[in-house]
Amino acid sequence: MASHTIWRIYQRGDQVVRAQEAGEDVYIIATGTLLANQFSRAGREIGYRRLEAGAHFGELAAIDGAPRSANIFAITMSEIGRMPPPLVKMLLSDCPGFTRALLEDLAALVRSLSAQVFRLGAVPAPCRLQMELLRMARVSGVIEDRAVIPAIPTHADMAVLVGTQREVVTREFARLKTLGLIARSGKDLVVETVSALVAEIERQGGDGSLSE
Repeated sequence: MASHTIWRIYQRGDQVVRAQEAGEDVYIIATGTLLANQFSRAGREIGYRRLEAGAHFGELAAIDGAPRSANIFAITMSEIGRMPPPLVKMLLSDCPGFTRALLEDLAALVRSLSAQVFRLGAVPAPCRLQMELLRMARVSGVIEDRAVIPAIPTHADMAVLVGTQREVVTREFARLKTLGLIARSGKDLVVETVSALVAEIERQGGDGSLSE
């Protein structure tokens, strides 16, 4: 795989994949963070998910040959490997372990997007933001009920991720800071008491378990 994978550095704001374009390459993220999104005809940005180091994308088009289903943008400097279609087809046909891992990842993606649809319909925007912060905290690692989220996205990026407006995110960050639940540390965000954040989520009608 290594000898056939093509590596490239992308800067913040670079577009890696364009929605509705053709292409059956699969991409692997070595470092950095990316965002999968789409834009409405009116120009509104809808975010689907963040992609972190260790994740991959492009597998849907590789499987069914249809156009890309979303845009992929780098939101930090990222190193990404591109696996060309012949390599992907060989792995799918000759490597059961690769195919099994891909199926498991697709199942996890369906579950994640199903939970996201539920949140958009049933949970108010401030609570969705809290749940996203909780998810990020758990990914970063909770130590003694405290977590540090490195290089927290901008308020505008967070708004895209949770399906709301930047102003809503700004107000909610300020409120959570006043409550002592979060604090800034340079570019990082500190969740001071994760259990208290879970309690706040549940007080507003959310479910902390959906962020796991």
